[in-house]
Amino acid sequence: MKADLCRAFCDDITVTEVPAGLAVGTVFRRDDGDRISFYVLQADDGRYRLEDDGATIPLLEGAGVDFETETRRRALDSLLAGVDAYFDAEEATIKTNPFPVYEVASRALSFVSVMIRMNDFLLLTQEKVISTFREDAAEAIRMEVGNRAQIREGEAINARLSEVKPDMIVEAEDRPPVAIFFGNSPGRVHDAIFLHQTAAYEVKQDISVIALLEQDNSVPVELRRRATNRLTTVPVFRQDEDAAVARIVREAIGNR
Repeated sequence: MKADLCRAFCDDITVTEVPAGLAVGTVFRRDDGDRISFYVLQADDGRYRLEDDGATIPLLEGAGVDFETETRRRALDSLLAGVDAYFDAEEATIKTNPFPVYEVASRALSFVSVMIRMNDFLLLTQEKVISTFREDAAEAIRMEVGNRAQIREGEAINARLSEVKPDMIVEAEDRPPVAIFFGNSPGRVHDAIFLHQTAAYEVKQDISVIALLEQDNSVPVELRRRATNRLTTVPVFRQDEDAAVARIVREAIGNR
C-alpha cells in the first residue's frame, strides 16, 4: 500500500529544466483541466523562490472572482502570507520570497497546497451567484405581489406538508397557496416535484408548485422536462425577469 501511495503522488510529477530554473508539474489539476504547475527559480542573492505558471489568478478572475474587493483581496493576501508569498499584479503571478536551497522541498509542498486551495475562491463566487439569484427573485416577487397577498418564506405549507420547505409561499384570499422553489440546483427542483406529488396524491391538498429557474440550463434537460410535466409552471428568471415574475403572481393572485 505504501508503494502504491508513493506512486500515486510521485510518479506523475514532472520536473523540467528551463532557462530560468526548474518547471514542476504536479499530479493535481485546476478546474480547466491543466496541471497545477510552478517554477523553482534562483533569486539574485543565490537563494531560491517559487512562482506559479501565471494562470492561477487570471483563470479565477475570468470565472468571476473579483480580487479588487477589499474582503476578497484581504483573504487572498492572508492565504499567500501563510507560505510567505504574494501576488505580483504587474506580472500576474504568485511568488514566494527567497529562501535557502535546503527548504525547496518543504516550501514546494506548502506552495502547492495553497494553489489547490485557490479554487475555494471560485466556490465562494458560485455561492454568491446563487445567493444573488435568490435575493433578486425574492425581491421582485415581493414587489409585484405587494399587499395583495401574504408571503411566507422558509416555512412549510402546513404541518401535513412539512417534509419540504419552499423558498416562498404566496397565499391570496380564496385561492390555493402557491409554493415557489428557486431552482438553482437539481435538488431544489426535485424538492418541488416531491411537494407536488405529496400534496396531490397523499395529502390531497390543492396547491400550486412552481420551480423558478435562474437560466435555461440551470438543471439537466431531463429534469426540466419532468418538472414541466408535473409542476404548475417552470419559468426562467434571467433575461426575462418581468415576465417570469408576472407568471408567478398571476398564478398566485389571478388578475387582481
